[in-house]
Amino acid sequence: MPPGADPAVPGTDPGVAASARLLRRRQRWSRAAGTLIVLGLLGWAAGHEASSSGTPPPLWYQLVIAGFGAVGVACAAVAVLQSVRLRRSSQETRASADRIFAQDQARQSARHYPRWNALFQVVLWAGMLMIVAVAVVSVPAVVNGVAYLAGAEKTVTFDPVSHETVCHTRGGCETVTEGIMETGGQGTEATWPHEVPLGKPFPIRQPFWQWGLGAALIDSAAIAVVAILVSLLIQAFAVFLVVLLIRRVRRRWRHRREVAAMASAPAAGSLS
Repeated sequence: MPPGADPAVPGTDPGVAASARLLRRRQRWSRAAGTLIVLGLLGWAAGHEASSSGTPPPLWYQLVIAGFGAVGVACAAVAVLQSVRLRRSSQETRASADRIFAQDQARQSARHYPRWNALFQVVLWAGMLMIVAVAVVSVPAVVNGVAYLAGAEKTVTFDPVSHETVCHTRGGCETVTEGIMETGGQGTEATWPHEVPLGKPFPIRQPFWQWGLGAALIDSAAIAVVAILVSLLIQAFAVFLVVLLIRRVRRRWRHRREVAAMASAPAAGSLS
């Protein structure tokens, strides 16, 4: 076999084999970029909804979402780099590489076993963990939204203490009111999404589940609906990716067992 040839296609020209490898890498990085950017947009939408409700997401949440966007852009840059390198090859080389790439995709589809390099696996697993984290912290937003629409939340007193200016990443600032939410003789710090007079307590609806994105105060049915829809979208996306990843891991494990069984069969036959 010539140096640099594709082991899956004996006799392949090294230049064609290199272009085929670039096509595979571009596909992996493009998929990773698309997944992470979409998830970053969904997470940004959830954070924006929480900010509109008066409780900006915690710093770690903002860092995770920013990480999605940064890693997604980096993956897209790698995919573009692969495309630039492909354009340096001749048209005949790219055409041959396209045929090999299509045959490789057909083989992978038939055996349900994707080829993953180590770096791509790290990005994939890290992305999955971040997706699950974002989906988990968004669960209380669904609970609180449903409780608000159903009228199941208790009415408590909000005591305005100070005003604060909140600026959004998309641009623009607004004034919110920091205060104390009186709940059964004890107070909890909370943020009202609007500017109200200080020192004049008024009744509000207490969040049913005050954790994660559920710490945001909901002041209207429209905000409750947005909280439910955005959070469910994030959770559905997370479940889809986790199920897809589990299925691929199972297929890979099954493939390894089949390869091990095929390798052990000749050895067992020679002993007999």
